[in-house]
Amino acid sequence: MLFYLTNIAGIGAAVAGTILLVGQLLNGVTDLLVGVFIDKTKTRWGKTRPWILVTAIPMGLSLVLLFSVPSGFSETGKIAWAFIMYALLMAVFFTASNIAYSALLAVLTPSPKTRVTLTTFRFFMALLTTLIVSSITLPLIQTLGNDQHAWTSLTSIYGIIAAVTLLIVFFGTKERVVTAATAADAEPEQPLGTRLKNLFHNRYFVLAGLLFIAFYLLSGLAQGSGVYYATNILGDASLFSILSIATILPSLIGISFMPAIMGRYGKRPIFLIGLGIMLIGSLLPLFGPHSFELILISQLIRGVGQIPLTAGLFAIVADVVDYSEWKHGVRSDGLIYSAAIFGQKVGGGFGAAAVGWLLSWGAYDAKVVHQSAAANQAIFGAYIYLPIALIVVVGIIVYFFRIEQYTPQVQAFLRKKREQTQAAS
Repeated sequence: MLFYLTNIAGIGAAVAGTILLVGQLLNGVTDLLVGVFIDKTKTRWGKTRPWILVTAIPMGLSLVLLFSVPSGFSETGKIAWAFIMYALLMAVFFTASNIAYSALLAVLTPSPKTRVTLTTFRFFMALLTTLIVSSITLPLIQTLGNDQHAWTSLTSIYGIIAAVTLLIVFFGTKERVVTAATAADAEPEQPLGTRLKNLFHNRYFVLAGLLFIAFYLLSGLAQGSGVYYATNILGDASLFSILSIATILPSLIGISFMPAIMGRYGKRPIFLIGLGIMLIGSLLPLFGPHSFELILISQLIRGVGQIPLTAGLFAIVADVVDYSEWKHGVRSDGLIYSAAIFGQKVGGGFGAAAVGWLLSWGAYDAKVVHQSAAANQAIFGAYIYLPIALIVVVGIIVYFFRIEQYTPQVQAFLRKKREQTQAAS
């Protein structure tokens, strides 16, 4: 997205990064609103699936419009178009769809092991899609003419695919976890203020939010700066596709083993091992930042290290949902998932914005072939130095995330509550 705004739409790097950040912060407001609406939704399709249905087509359409900034607009007009379309896509349609899709996990099954399996499959497909898109997008853009028409044409195809897959999710799933609130309103509804107060007194809710922010800030930096690193440091933009494959391919191979491994050893210890591997891989470029071979090995090692978090990150949100219900007596799937996705978006938004700000600080110029030393140093910071620091931060958060010690009590409580609810209905 940042590359399109700077190199195709002609918007300055700092402004483009700020557009992405402000759009993501705006998402924070709509995240919480959508989360509350989902918790209040009661239909014959459940409370999450209707949101997936109604956002499918608008989300695909807004994606196309976002990547169709009119070339005839003034710079101000281009900025306004990009911001409005980005906010419409991310803060409205994608927010509603993604929160509902994520919250769907907690109502498909009560089993923690099955949730890890479902999360693993979800992110296997997400990684496969990312791998394909990362590999073919720039080559297809080049084939289609490397202009605005090429981006509009390609994103039209992506938009149609997105809409169709969301409709498949709606028609192919069923909400099976019945709670007192959805079954018969057997328990009084807590005011929103009380629910928020309870959540922020829940240390694992807070830690999960921080974990999402830090991890997706790390991801945003890597994704946003990768194409600039390949183009300006390694000297070939096409290498970005190879580096993306090197990062994603290990997860595609290893993610299927995570449910069994985490089921035996727990999520937290495996997260910490993965982060240690990521740190080793991230340190390698310091010994040869211009060597494509060394950067490739680095990305392979980082890809191996990120497998556990990729497989289990959203599964821990389901754990927080259960823990919160055990602790406070009220289930808040939508609100908790919306907060997690808010962290995801804020982290990703700050990551993309940080790349733009660093490029602006280094006086990056999209029109020149060879960047200044300051611009290259900014790219180094975004692609190498900051990710190293963030891996350490993520590791500290995970170290204190000990929610699994409560799993036996939580699951026993929820089983008894479901039995009482079903008996009453």
